[in-house]
Amino acid sequence: MERHDRYGDGERALILVVEDDAGTRDSLVELLAARFDVLGASDGQSGLVLARERQPDLVLLDRFLDHEDGLAVLESLQHDKATESVPVIFLTGDSDEATLEKCLEMGAVDFVHKPASARELMARIDRALRQSEQQQKLQVLAQTDALTGLANFRALSVRLDEEFKRSNRYQYPMSVVVIDLDHLKAINDGMGHDVGNRAILALASHLRTNLREVDFAARFGGDEFVALLPHQTAAEAAVFAERIRAGLRTVKVTRSDGRPAPFGLSVSVGIADHSTAHPKESTESLLRAADAALYEAKREGRDRVVVYGATELPPPKVQRH
Repeated sequence: MERHDRYGDGERALILVVEDDAGTRDSLVELLAARFDVLGASDGQSGLVLARERQPDLVLLDRFLDHEDGLAVLESLQHDKATESVPVIFLTGDSDEATLEKCLEMGAVDFVHKPASARELMARIDRALRQSEQQQKLQVLAQTDALTGLANFRALSVRLDEEFKRSNRYQYPMSVVVIDLDHLKAINDGMGHDVGNRAILALASHLRTNLREVDFAARFGGDEFVALLPHQTAAEAAVFAERIRAGLRTVKVTRSDGRPAPFGLSVSVGIADHSTAHPKESTESLLRAADAALYEAKREGRDRVVVYGATELPPPKVQRH
């Protein structure tokens, strides 16, 4: 889940205080408002609603709410995609070590004894926010291709599964577009990997500028990219792919000394969809179909777009990186 990154870049972090005692809640809100944007909730259910809607950077949660267990609220936060990564600090008047250990085992990042000093509370919040920011950055790095900044194979696998399930649930089409940069090996062998990397970056930039907000693109391997297009049939995705293919002709690659490289870029593209007309059993079969179309595009001479099912295609022989 992607949350806003406000803390540490000049913007104020958003804190949600879930506390059933009105006096304590008001005091905490007033104290924290000097440094943070603050929301208050008087019970767990309203706190959960606010957390889903506003996606705070941190939740201060009373361990024992009226008619509710704070641990149950924490569990609900962790089982919701919108709030699963939000750090939670428990506010507790209980000094029992077993209770505090249970809070940490359940996934709370810290706990503060009530009544807490302002200095201690601020210090624990600051530490939790720093740790959360570091974890988010590490998560982004783990799912990002280092060269292009696009998503990597790991992130693509997760997103493809999610989009496939949504397509089934809401009965809308989705397309997979596999894009292969033509002749990368020849570029690397003839001009060096630095120029080859520049060619890959040029394609990645060109691809990124042509995506809709709902689309998703990843670098699958050395010269291969995959775009996921929700709400698009294969025929509609072919319009997008042709725009990528034709537009790439105007994209220039420069050498490290700034001189233009003596070649143009082209791509081979394979497309398949999961739709009412062309249902697929799984994400694997969807990717295999797009791979088969890509193989046909290469077999026909490259620099072209092929849609799976438009013609009789041979089994895919392209090996994944």
